[in-house]
Amino acid sequence: MPSNPRRFFRLALSLLMLLSVTPASAAASLPAPRQLPAANTSPHHVIEIPAEAFGLPLAQDETARQYAGGSVLLRQGESLHFSVSVPAGGEYTLGFDAAASPSASTAPEGQMRVDGGFPLGDLRRVLFPLFYRNSANAFPKDRYGNDALIRQERLTRWTRVPARDATFSQADPLRIPLSAGEHRFDFTLTEGELYLGSIYLQTFSPSPSYASYLDFLRAPVSSGFSLTLEAEFPSYKNDTSVRPANHRDLTVTPYDTYKLLLNTLGGESWNKSGAAVYYEFEVPADGLYAVTLHALQNTRSNFTVFRRITLNGETPFAELNAFPFPYSVNWQDVPLGGETPYLLFLHKGVNTLGIEATDSPYLPAIETIQQALLDINTLALEIRKLTGNQRDPYKEWVISDYIPDIQPRLNAIAQNLLNDKEMLLAITGSGASPEVLTYQMAIDNLLFLAADPDKMPVYMKRFSEGPGSSAQLLGSLLLQLQSQPLALDKIIIHSPDVIIQTPPPPFSRSFAEGFKRFIHSFQPDPYQSIGAEEGELEVWVNRPRQYVDLLQVMSDESFTPQTGIRVKFSIMPDESKLVLANAAGIQPDVALGVSTNIPYELAIRNALYDLRSFEDFDSFIRIYSPGALLSYIINDSVYAIPETQDFWVTFYRRDILESLGIPVPHTWNEVIEILPELQRYGMNYNTPLSSGAGLKGYLLTAPYLFNHDAKLYNDDGFATGLQSEQAIAAVKFMAESFTIYGMPLTTSSFYESFRYGTLPIGISNFTDYIKLMTAAPEIEGLWSIDLYPATVLPDGRQLRYATGSAQASIMFKNTDQPQEAWQFMKWWMSTETQSDFQERLILNYGREYLWNSANLEAFSRLAIPEEHRAVILEQWKWLQEPVRLPGSYMQERELSNAWNRIVFDGVNPRVALDRSINIINREIARKMEEFGYLKNGRRVKEFKIPTIETVQEWMDHAQ
Repeated sequence: MPSNPRRFFRLALSLLMLLSVTPASAAASLPAPRQLPAANTSPHHVIEIPAEAFGLPLAQDETARQYAGGSVLLRQGESLHFSVSVPAGGEYTLGFDAAASPSASTAPEGQMRVDGGFPLGDLRRVLFPLFYRNSANAFPKDRYGNDALIRQERLTRWTRVPARDATFSQADPLRIPLSAGEHRFDFTLTEGELYLGSIYLQTFSPSPSYASYLDFLRAPVSSGFSLTLEAEFPSYKNDTSVRPANHRDLTVTPYDTYKLLLNTLGGESWNKSGAAVYYEFEVPADGLYAVTLHALQNTRSNFTVFRRITLNGETPFAELNAFPFPYSVNWQDVPLGGETPYLLFLHKGVNTLGIEATDSPYLPAIETIQQALLDINTLALEIRKLTGNQRDPYKEWVISDYIPDIQPRLNAIAQNLLNDKEMLLAITGSGASPEVLTYQMAIDNLLFLAADPDKMPVYMKRFSEGPGSSAQLLGSLLLQLQSQPLALDKIIIHSPDVIIQTPPPPFSRSFAEGFKRFIHSFQPDPYQSIGAEEGELEVWVNRPRQYVDLLQVMSDESFTPQTGIRVKFSIMPDESKLVLANAAGIQPDVALGVSTNIPYELAIRNALYDLRSFEDFDSFIRIYSPGALLSYIINDSVYAIPETQDFWVTFYRRDILESLGIPVPHTWNEVIEILPELQRYGMNYNTPLSSGAGLKGYLLTAPYLFNHDAKLYNDDGFATGLQSEQAIAAVKFMAESFTIYGMPLTTSSFYESFRYGTLPIGISNFTDYIKLMTAAPEIEGLWSIDLYPATVLPDGRQLRYATGSAQASIMFKNTDQPQEAWQFMKWWMSTETQSDFQERLILNYGREYLWNSANLEAFSRLAIPEEHRAVILEQWKWLQEPVRLPGSYMQERELSNAWNRIVFDGVNPRVALDRSINIINREIARKMEEFGYLKNGRRVKEFKIPTIETVQEWMDHAQ
């Protein structure tokens, strides 16, 4: 018996799992729980809690039948309970036989309480995977012969899921300290739907070393076997953002000189710890094999990334918990184990190789940085409580009298970072890596401040505020350490006696291929070229290539077979040139992704088709918020339909507001009430008007008018409405927010200020929402959103109108296929197509590609947190776009000018508006005469001002 029985037992258990894996055809079914020998005489204990012990009805559907034992189905908010008698005190791990519900759109999450509490903070978020697979075995081709992404589909798969930390940064499962005796476990599902079979509680044992693993094995070494797997075709994966990519390198297979082939997997899309791909393959006999990866890590210079390797669901030995891939310029053959490859036991038949991104070697540095950021934010808040907003460089502070331990605190933060810097140097092997240099700059800032902490109020920009501060440097470094990009070309499973070496291409071939590609570069890009074939609908798209690729594939798959209408998509050269394209007669039939201000300018010049002339238009637009169409209406005609839709909501840092005892405001009066408290600590409230200098457009100024119940124009549309008392009150408040209440005049980046806590609350839009969802891991779970603040009117009404336009779809009047174009526009904006498009974007490219469809039904299916979706949909009930009319651009400009005169020049609001009113009315009259509504100053044609009620009436009376 080995001297370390715990390690011996862990090794035996690992090998037992390798030997007892079911074949691929039964992959959804787990093996029956094993009965371990003499558990009471061994320090290793495994306790199985079957689903029958949960006290819940057993599931009986198809997914439940795929599991060998009984299982239960938990929905969001539901709980289960069980008690366990632990035979001996120690650290234990939890494992779940689980499968996400086929209908789940987001990965299930749960909480596990032990004896009523959380012995580990990570038990507050236990994550369960969603699995995906390709819906086809080969890449579809677009109409130009290039590879297109295969549609991903959900794979319902039962698997043994260990309870791990939410960021998948720890090499081992969570280790729960338990004393001997009875313990109660309470599991609550907080997100999604989940099938649960048995739950396992077992003593923690570290993974054996490779030497121990090899000593234990008594299997023969295989000979003469080699199997190549193309990495771009995994059997399944747990993260759809890990996607195939094109790489034109002669050592990569397959290769084509002219066509774009998706011949590799990952790269920058495979950088998140926990993202894993799995490959199922067969070997002819039990034995020991080697694994070689054809890999490239050229994204991060002087940086080493890591992958966790599993075989049949288990990491065979400790060295594979984090296998290194250093920086390289060229593709390399990387054997697992290096020059002397590891010998891995594979059983005859189907085996599963898992490759998971992991940042576990950097975990000590990540945790140190996270703690340093917390310490910096805490200390910065204490300083702001003392100094408020005062940043006078000539004022002397003796901060150490009020925070006596400030110097040792700064030195402690710096020293902890210095200790981990050595660990980074050991991993990267280079002091010139950007990560090490960033680390040192943050440390230098802290040491500089620690030398004379009384000067910190003057040097807050080196501590916690703005670019170059320690907080900013450490925040960016945190993201860099957590990012683990790696590209794979192929995976070779082979016998140790088979030498795997990809020879470099001959110089003559490299030269010839380079020359051919150079000549080919002069050929026009079909997606950039304009013009369609006879009978083909031409559609220009004002979006990047990946959107156009997906649109073309979806249209060829769905729209064309259904209708017989062929569509050619092209990337729009320049949307500002659409007027010129129309004048030149080279305009498309339909344009997508057009900015919200352009349709009116084209329509007033008779360049667009009246979409309301189609009989089913009024019934079709029921998918929209009524206020979303207002800027596309001229009289009773509609010249565009919304495609995407923005939202303006309140973002707030839950942690900061709770620490200060500040409630989330729901009206502007409540915002004003919390401002003094925020400003006392050097913080503030962000408004859309703070976003940069220059023109304050309608999207930012119009909501103030709407919410004061003011009209933009008079009833007939031939003059401005800014002379009303309501409009004056709106403009006055718009200015006083800055002149009296001290809101920030400019915010260079609300996203950055929100992360650092200088603007812990404020109004922003979808752009910042995506950034916070995908690129702010340090405040994950610490922020949320609420409705736009309401304006309380004297009669008690509360109005919270906000704009929300983003992009629109238009049809040109000169099209010779109006019915076909309308069919396409309806198909494109239908709930089914929009839902499919947004799902494919996320499945193919990740959450960074969230699609904010203007179709309310489709948006309600978007995979974002339910509480966020509810807030956004509720705010969209208050969506109102500013109506446009001839000369309205002058009102948009003069509103901004009036605000500037009041805020910067101190002009009285009435005086500022009087001057603007005269300018606006003159321009409206001039434009009305130009477009035939006035003649010699007399009205000759009526102009109707559309309202939300107008559009709602169209919807209500549609057949």
